Amino acid sequence: MTDNEGRRLLENEDQRLLEDVEHPLENLDMDLLLENRLGEFGRYQRTIYFLVCLPAALTAAITMGSVFNELVPPHRCQVPVCDSGVIPHYADANLLGYANFTLPQTKDGWDECNMYQEISNKSCSSGSFSTNLTQPCSRFLYAKDTMESTVVTDFNLVCTQSWKAPLSNSIFFSGVLVGALVYGELGDIFGRKNVFMLCILQCSLGGILSIFSTDFTTFSTLQFFTAMGQVGLFQCSFVLGIELVGRNKRVFCGIIIEFFFVFGELILALAAWILRDWKKIVLSYSVPGLLFFSYYFFLPRSIRWLISKRRFKEAELELQRIAKWNGVEPLKSENFIKFRKPEPQEEVNEEHEGLLSLLRRPKLTGRLLTIFFCWTVTTLVYYGLSFSAASLAGDAYLDFTLLALAEFPGYTLSYLGMQYWGRKYTLSCSLLVAGVSCLASSILPASWPPYIQTIFFLLGKLGATASFGTAYLYTSELFPTPVRNLCVGLSSMTGRIGAITSPYILDLGEMTGVSWAPMGVFAAGAITSKLLVGCLFYFYQKLRVKSCRVHWLKRKN
Repeated sequence: MTDNEGRRLLENEDQRLLEDVEHPLENLDMDLLLENRLGEFGRYQRTIYFLVCLPAALTAAITMGSVFNELVPPHRCQVPVCDSGVIPHYADANLLGYANFTLPQTKDGWDECNMYQEISNKSCSSGSFSTNLTQPCSRFLYAKDTMESTVVTDFNLVCTQSWKAPLSNSIFFSGVLVGALVYGELGDIFGRKNVFMLCILQCSLGGILSIFSTDFTTFSTLQFFTAMGQVGLFQCSFVLGIELVGRNKRVFCGIIIEFFFVFGELILALAAWILRDWKKIVLSYSVPGLLFFSYYFFLPRSIRWLISKRRFKEAELELQRIAKWNGVEPLKSENFIKFRKPEPQEEVNEEHEGLLSLLRRPKLTGRLLTIFFCWTVTTLVYYGLSFSAASLAGDAYLDFTLLALAEFPGYTLSYLGMQYWGRKYTLSCSLLVAGVSCLASSILPASWPPYIQTIFFLLGKLGATASFGTAYLYTSELFPTPVRNLCVGLSSMTGRIGAITSPYILDLGEMTGVSWAPMGVFAAGAITSKLLVGCLFYFYQKLRVKSCRVHWLKRKN
């Protein structure tokens, strides 16, 4: 053996021995370190938390943008012999009086999809049209009172093509579902910061490219990828913020980031009111999103993730930075050792639990199915009411703003309820408020003032928002530790079904001719979900009492 080979063997042996030596950060109890040494919500955490909350406003604009970008304005056929060939206007038919002999009358006003058949193109007069025969529109004119231009007007998604508008929203939320799965996994593998940057690029680039779409297919495809980036961005922001704070501040921080989401909705309403063009609106939130690339230079990596990947040097640098910003003494190795987690005790009969083992237990399966239904209804009502803003009586911008503002008390009540009343009661009452409000809105007499319906819409949105804010924590408490994360992830994924179907539920009124059908579905779903949640925690409490009694008897014997 040569000297070089011997030296390499010794170096490899030394490296192996070093790897076997436990690092001071090994098995660190981060929560305990924050509570007793660094501070749970010091100056450093407050600064970083504020920064990661800002992208939540961007995700709100992306998610709710379709309320204005895909708004369906009043429309009618363009009548070649009557409408101007240079700059035709929607209102000309009424102003000049030719609507009476060119457009059929329906119970809701002028027919938006048909016109009387033209029998002569010599003049715009009643003799040039047959009022006994109709023909579908070949071209459309749109009212521009609310929006100058929308996706619907650019691609003519009305009448026989009207099914494409709700499909676009469903495709968007399908992207949200896929993105939640993909980027949740990628965040655990490659780190939250890296995925954060990727999602910023995907959101901004997808939005900017979408304004150059020449057809519905291209637009919807870009919507799908933008939605993937949107949910990945929100998830990474949420996790980065929550992982930096102590356990006693997590509920507070989990609710506050939702307030930034609401601020994003309000900014969207203002931008839409000023710009009134879907392409300009998309640019108004896509281009500023590029500014978040600057976060690469000062956004920290997740300390918990670094430790889990055994990148201890980087984790220690991040911990020392927290200590410096929070004004505490630099950390030493003995500090880390002091705050280690207790050594896990061996469990000889412990069995790895997964979805299949959970499904073999009927009580847990019933609990899981109930929570799936609750999540689906919550997202259905939340997004359904949000997207209904343009259909309410009155100004679409004001109605959307009021529905967004209703989320502030919703999230506040969710936080207070979870803190002082418990997750179960808060969720149950939130669903009851949403259901009763939607029911009241659906049975209101047509003779009542429109603002009464708006009030019930706002109460329904408040209840759905509070339910949304409570669902995550309530779900996590219902299942044993080995399957807890799995059940929360599956519940969140199932909830996307409600968002995907919400555009079609909103179209039920037009499809069936029953105007109150959408609100009736929302009410039935929310009230049923409330009853199921009530039964769930009743039997859960009963089971816990029985379990405690059995345990007490065993100890007594």
